[in-house]
Amino acid sequence: MKNALNTERLVALLKCLMAAYLITGALLMLVAGLLYKFSIGENVVDISIIVIYCVSSLLAGLFFSKGAANRRFIWGMLAGAAYFLVICAVSAVADPGFSPVSNACITTLLICLGSGMLGGMLG
Repeated sequence: MKNALNTERLVALLKCLMAAYLITGALLMLVAGLLYKFSIGENVVDISIIVIYCVSSLLAGLFFSKGAANRRFIWGMLAGAAYFLVICAVSAVADPGFSPVSNACITTLLICLGSGMLGGMLG
């Protein structure tokens, strides 16, 4: 019984991450289109990426915590952490000089954890 429950939660996490990355992809395409069309500045692009991380982690936490009976904020934070880990894995593959201990990476971790936790609390 417990093993089936763990498998069910893992499948739910994977579904939530898939939805979060579909949202991330769509929003990044929108930002890329705006960058191409209007030549927006680098600061706007950086802020847009942070907002995209917030929205995607929040929604992942919101969706993942729906199946939890209690402590939803922890489940939301777990979804945010999983979202961040995939970002790190992709970054490490794409950029051999990727440093997971940089200020930007730690800031992204905190954004993803906090947004996921908020999504869990709202769920």
